[in-house]
Amino acid sequence: MKTNMNLLIVLLSIGLCFQSCTKDNLEETVLNEPMSLTPVEEAVESGSVSINAFVKDVIEITTGKPFELEEVLDEMVVQIIENKEGGMRVFNSNYRDIPTEIPLLPGSYSLLISNYAFSAQRFDTPVHGAVIEYLTITAGSNTSLDIELALFDVGATLNFSNELITTYPDISARVEYVQVGYGIGPNLTWTSVDNARSGYFNTYNGDFGFELFYPSSGTLNLEITATGTNGLPVTIQRTYNDVTANQQYNITIAQTAPASTSLTVTLGDENVIEDTVTFPN
Repeated sequence: MKTNMNLLIVLLSIGLCFQSCTKDNLEETVLNEPMSLTPVEEAVESGSVSINAFVKDVIEITTGKPFELEEVLDEMVVQIIENKEGGMRVFNSNYRDIPTEIPLLPGSYSLLISNYAFSAQRFDTPVHGAVIEYLTITAGSNTSLDIELALFDVGATLNFSNELITTYPDISARVEYVQVGYGIGPNLTWTSVDNARSGYFNTYNGDFGFELFYPSSGTLNLEITATGTNGLPVTIQRTYNDVTANQQYNITIAQTAPASTSLTVTLGDENVIEDTVTFPN
């Protein structure tokens, strides 16, 4: 009986020892198992913006053929930059090539749409555009923009009467846009062969990418020159103040009577200014 009891005690001891060793081995295996080195990435949901552009009515247009939307949009470029120090240009594309929705990360942006000026002064080629300084993009939603394109220039259309050209075949008119604070500016000269042409003068300064893109104001200086009946040159000058972007000046230069040596200069829109100029004084 005692022998059986001793045998039972020995068997129980062996069992407890085996269980303890198994537990220790399992714990050591868990402790020694390498941790996952794969980072956990948090996906940022994008927002988007969609653009629908249309042309704003140019201020003070009374004559001449207005530009059609399709003509204007052909050369339009869309740029979007981040509104922060050192912000990147995140989008740059011709308007015709932009997707229905432009994907952008959530944040604040500035947007420019324009057909850019290749020169500060141009015949027949106006520059239209629009600037949105603060465009907020929200994750998971699309921001729809209806953009009104205004004339970034000031325009001038000069019309010489037939009688004037007959009497003064060498007649010419020079128009200059002078920004406030500057002494000279872009200019164009009309002669009889340029009759009824429209000229455009850039009124925006700076570079959009450097956040220095802004409109200016100033004056239009008109100078008309011709050879008088005595063979000597005669010049008259007029200045139009408070000139800004999206303005169109329609200036008619005509003799007051076929047999006289007087000229009358008026603007096409009486709401802007009404002026009479005699030539010579």
